Amino acid sequence: MLIRFSFKNFKSFKDENVLDMEATSLKEHEYNVVKTKQIHLLKVAAIYGANASGKTNVLQAFDYMKERILVSDDSQKNSSMNEDNVYSFMINNQPIHLEVEILTKNNKIYKYGFDVLQDRIVSEWLYKKKVNKFYSIFERKKNNVIMKFNNKFSKLTNIDERSLFLNIYSKIDKDNEDFNNVYNWFINANYLDLGNPKFEDFINTRISLKILSDEKYKKELLRFIHTFDSGIEGIKTTPNSLEEVQNNNKVVKLELVHKGENNELKALPLELESNGTRKMFHLFDFFMEALKNGMVLFIDELDAKLHPLLTRYIINLFHNSETNIGNGQLIYSTHDTVNLNKDTFRRDEIWFTEKNRDGVSEMYALSDYILDDENHKTGKKVRNDATYNKDYLTGRYGAVPVLEEFEIRHEK
Repeated sequence: MLIRFSFKNFKSFKDENVLDMEATSLKEHEYNVVKTKQIHLLKVAAIYGANASGKTNVLQAFDYMKERILVSDDSQKNSSMNEDNVYSFMINNQPIHLEVEILTKNNKIYKYGFDVLQDRIVSEWLYKKKVNKFYSIFERKKNNVIMKFNNKFSKLTNIDERSLFLNIYSKIDKDNEDFNNVYNWFINANYLDLGNPKFEDFINTRISLKILSDEKYKKELLRFIHTFDSGIEGIKTTPNSLEEVQNNNKVVKLELVHKGENNELKALPLELESNGTRKMFHLFDFFMEALKNGMVLFIDELDAKLHPLLTRYIINLFHNSETNIGNGQLIYSTHDTVNLNKDTFRRDEIWFTEKNRDGVSEMYALSDYILDDENHKTGKKVRNDATYNKDYLTGRYGAVPVLEEFEIRHEK
């Protein structure tokens, strides 16, 4: 699970900002919290803000971090990672700073991060928590690494300055538990850019072949779809076996069976279903992997093309311990104010992004926000009985667009 994600000098975020998933001492919605012996963590974080305020940049900062870790040095040359796309404050010649604190499946806590400037690794570090203190596993400055192994320190030099040591050593020593814990955590964390038409096209053409080979999977998918569209009675595939697919250029035609008039069943091609139904159908695998296996799922514009009640249904899947059996986490950006209320969220699950006049973004949690009046800060925090959505839309928490009147002028 993600404990904290901090980033600096990434796109519109000049100063260090922290997305903190550690639950505060708030007493509301305690079932929204995963409680372990070591730490209490939130299952959901919703990020609100005006257009161009930096919501997407928060999620992309994590995606950039993951991609740097998992992409090998050779493939970086053809990667979509372009430093010009991630530096907004390049003029200050400061590196991008990225760090996560994570809880792995074997209940070990790590802190890993790196600084990168102009595609070169400036520094990198990995620490492991024992009792209440972090101990160094390795620390790197440019192409030199100091590593602790069997209580002895060793120095490694001439590390490729474009490659992360975590990536390199995970391949050299595949039995190293600490490196594998962190590296595999990033493999299992997913980022879905649903605001990108190309990515949306990609997932809309993605069909898991388990629908042909695993009857239990097919029934679970149908049950999932049936929860929000009760008229769907079945899933029909053509061909209907893996062997036939191999002989059909791996093309699968998928139809959803509907109950019509007089209980007559009719099959409708998936591409003719509503955008919302298709979106939920294709997101099923990502949701199930997160819920069952305890993965972190970052989603940009989760609510696009979805009814607010359907968005709430997704949020509840993660909040409910009976469905979220693996303690997965959902971190998403949204404009959905219908669900911005005390019945859905704890105050520490609600986050805002705001950009100042200099184009610099900042992120803050509702639980930390200090209210103000026209003259000065009141020193009071937001109460748990406040109408979050109404107060947000009236600008009481900031992070809303400042709109000016637009006049159409007719030239004579």
